[in-house]
Amino acid sequence: MFNKNELKRLVEKEAKDFFTLNHINRCFNYLELIKENEFDEETVNAGILLHAVGFSQSTKFNQDLIHTSLNLAKKFLLQAGFPDEKQEQVLYCIKESGLKGKPKTQEAVLVHDVNLLDEISSIGLIKESILFYQKKISLQKFLEQQKTKSILLNQAFFSDKAKKSAEQKILLFNSFIQSLESELK
Repeated sequence: MFNKNELKRLVEKEAKDFFTLNHINRCFNYLELIKENEFDEETVNAGILLHAVGFSQSTKFNQDLIHTSLNLAKKFLLQAGFPDEKQEQVLYCIKESGLKGKPKTQEAVLVHDVNLLDEISSIGLIKESILFYQKKISLQKFLEQQKTKSILLNQAFFSDKAKKSAEQKILLFNSFIQSLESELK
């Protein structure tokens, strides 16, 4: 029998960094703003809980976040008794949750869009800045990464409500990038 609280406990135990748990909570808040059609709530909830569960480990060991989160998610879904027939759906949501994701199911669209809405928020910009510092990359490389992200953002959202919610955030994000680029000249 699936125990949502057990899944949440496992995520909280793994996600020891400041960003992950707050990110997950904000993603659930964004879900309330953008959901409009019927969807499998268990799958979306598990996808939101698990899509960034590998953040601490991936940052510490310079690993791919999605790959790390997928590995942990498989283990956590099993431990929490998540229905076998839905596990692949949750893993698909995680696979498609990143900026370059191309989700095809309603559940994956929701997980993808709420993740990106938070990534381009003010808090998301702060997180990116801290990661830049931790990874010890040059400011110029950081700028180039963010410029690439900025270009991709225009086509990144799939649900109409997320597109609308993202408009102001994309303007803020682009303003930050332009300001940084101007100051680096």
